[in-house]
Amino acid sequence: MRAAVLVLVGALLVLVLGLSAPGVRAAGPTLTIISPADHAVIGNGTPVAVIFVVSDFNLTPPGTGGPSPTEGHVDVYVDGLLTMATSQETIELPLASGTYAILLRLVADNGTSLNPDVTSSISVTVTQGPAVGTPRIEISYVEIIYPTPGLVLGRDVTISFRVTDFALVPPGRGEPVPNEGHVAVFLDDVYVMAVTAFRPIPFSDLVDGKHTVTVQLVDDAGRPLTPDASDSVTFQIQFAAIVDINPYLQITQIILVGAIVFVLFYRGWGRNLLATLSGRVGRKNA
Repeated sequence: MRAAVLVLVGALLVLVLGLSAPGVRAAGPTLTIISPADHAVIGNGTPVAVIFVVSDFNLTPPGTGGPSPTEGHVDVYVDGLLTMATSQETIELPLASGTYAILLRLVADNGTSLNPDVTSSISVTVTQGPAVGTPRIEISYVEIIYPTPGLVLGRDVTISFRVTDFALVPPGRGEPVPNEGHVAVFLDDVYVMAVTAFRPIPFSDLVDGKHTVTVQLVDDAGRPLTPDASDSVTFQIQFAAIVDINPYLQITQIILVGAIVFVLFYRGWGRNLLATLSGRVGRKNA
């Protein structure tokens, strides 16, 4: 009897201590974003695929669950704005170029937050260019480089270029993001235009002399990239000169005078004139 009482008292002590011991309380729901990584860059304008996992929580489509605190769905916020509600652990967010804060929150079926609040968040940057790579620009063609390299016989020049690891987009779309922007064009260190498409760049009515064209990759705000991505070409404009005909006129005049003398000599008037002149010279000598 005494032994039975001791066993009962021990069991009660274990039960009381177990209930008061830390860590015995069941863990609450959790939510974790596993992809993409925080501060990831999403390239080529592709939608942001967000993958997350939950534990101790039953995901159900909105409007189909009960009042249970361990059942409901996930509200998705982009820059603080509710974007969608989902019960799927993979979602796609089509976002324009820019940097975004994405937050996921577990909510009950009626949309109320859990207590305590269960969330997970990341920051991502979307670009129309590649996610990785070093942007480069290169002048690929200058028209015309004949007959002397770097010499253009005329007033008009066309410059072509090629770009790698960079997307050309119109300026003014928003905040700068990696590997996208436009081409800033300079003529003799003076800004001329912004180019947002792969096309030849024409220059017309250039004055005679040396000129330098520079093409530079810049971000949406017009700031040069780091490291700098630019290329330049120098050429000389020489408009078609007016031919100096004075030397040719002198030669023509000599030939014309000779022809006149020849014609007069072989005609009677020319021979008579020559005889008269010869007679006068003879009389003076006598």
